[in-house]
Amino acid sequence: MRTIKFFLLVIFTTVICSHVYAQKNRWTVKAGESIEQVLADSNIFRYSQFMPGVIHYKDGNVSHASFNLNRITSELQYITPSKDTLSVGNETSINYVTIQADTFYFDKLFIELIHGNAIAKVGKIEIIKMGNIEKEGAYGQMSSTASIESVDAYYSGSQTYKLVAKNTITLEKRALFFIGDNNNNFLPASKKNITKMFSEKKAAIESFIKENKIAFSNEDDLVKLIDFLSKQ
Repeated sequence: MRTIKFFLLVIFTTVICSHVYAQKNRWTVKAGESIEQVLADSNIFRYSQFMPGVIHYKDGNVSHASFNLNRITSELQYITPSKDTLSVGNETSINYVTIQADTFYFDKLFIELIHGNAIAKVGKIEIIKMGNIEKEGAYGQMSSTASIESVDAYYSGSQTYKLVAKNTITLEKRALFFIGDNNNNFLPASKKNITKMFSEKKAAIESFIKENKIAFSNEDDLVKLIDFLSKQ
């Protein structure tokens, strides 16, 4: 009886923790509410405040400032001497960015380095994306719709998250993982992409993935896979 109670407690605790985690990573913005106020800076940005960092350019030049990564726009932003917040331009000229102890590479997006060796890298981006949109229907009831009205305004520029929502919308924070090579070229983490990127090791990779049941949405699994590659 005591054993049954213990397992019920474990299951209950797991469900509660999963629910709390989901709540922390999903927000409902009601019509008339400010997206920025609902999310708050702690969710919009990678860091709780703008942190000292360095941009290392491909031509060897560097640039120092206080930086932060915007999860909504995926832009690297910085504080100017006049205390304005601007987005870094000409990203393709960037080799990598260091913010405190963290490193970010730019390959169409700013990708945070999670783990790396001489052969390969694991990277991650955290984004806040638009989920469900609800519009007020007959009798004042909210109903889900496939319409993407207001989505363009949400994504179109670095300041659009400051807008007030026209409809009730759901926002979700998601982590996306990437595999990179030693030239800092990145592709979304998948079996297809990693065997394409390291085609000469395809057989060994496929065998390792199968034997270890590698999940490409799991950070620890990807780190194991990258470490395996370094030994081949």
